Amino acid sequence: MKIIVMGSGGVGGYFGGILARAGHDVWFVARGPHLEAIRARGLELRTQGNTYHIADARAIAVPSEAGIDADLILFSVKTYDTETALAAVKPAVGPKTVVLTMQNGVDSADQLIAALGADHVLAGVTYVAASIVEPGVIAENGFSRRIAFGDPAGGHSDRAQRAVDTMVATGIEAELSLNARQVIWDKFVLVAPHATVSALCQTPIGVTRETPEAMALYHALVQEVMAVGVASGYTFAADTPDKVVANFMGAPPGQMSSLQRDYGNQRRVELEFLPGAVVRRGKALGVPTPRFEALYAVLKVRASTFGGLS
Repeated sequence: MKIIVMGSGGVGGYFGGILARAGHDVWFVARGPHLEAIRARGLELRTQGNTYHIADARAIAVPSEAGIDADLILFSVKTYDTETALAAVKPAVGPKTVVLTMQNGVDSADQLIAALGADHVLAGVTYVAASIVEPGVIAENGFSRRIAFGDPAGGHSDRAQRAVDTMVATGIEAELSLNARQVIWDKFVLVAPHATVSALCQTPIGVTRETPEAMALYHALVQEVMAVGVASGYTFAADTPDKVVANFMGAPPGQMSSLQRDYGNQRRVELEFLPGAVVRRGKALGVPTPRFEALYAVLKVRASTFGGLS
């Protein structure tokens, strides 16, 4: 399969690395020192105690350099880069290309459909915890490597099934979702509270969960984002807040969110697509989100001090 990874950071680099190692024709879109390192030395992937070196990994600055109509494009750029990335990826989208978004938040599928057309878009989530630890090196160290996706319109999709089958054959924990938008919201009720609290506290989950008040805040934030989801037409089990908190209690103690890392390193942040999305949608739907509003305001001030919103 001809594959382009549009955004070869932690998530894109991990899945692209697994697919390339299995022999697929994978092109990694990267930039800066990460791009140069892959070109010079290949891609190193560290996962579950193993280290794999993809010596012939092909790194490009823009998708058009691949010179192919891709069969599959893994769309894994940061949410604030979506519009720029969509413009760059269009030349590689042929009549049969499918573009799978694995971005954070709940806005991505509709953005891609508007730009590329519904026939080209798959949407889903991944729970893999991976990051660039140095240029050319991706490290995965979470408790899950699962990815679930499907047609944003719902139901069975042959094109989604082909992508799932391709991934499963390489050892990726992929599954077909018949309700991709619900799956996206299921993850959002977990990620939005964790990203928000962890970005403010700047502590790994093992430290944060030792404070009962922090876990009570997690619980309340889950309830707020769930209320927004319900008002948006999605359904959640009544015990979802308890399960989310239990998930955090059982997570690897050193686990950190991507928003937390970006704040810690004073990079651009996905504030508007995580807590910002909860606040924005809550206001539009008349759903109160007082805790998210307060924490979002503080995080916005912090981001403004290092150019994180630009």
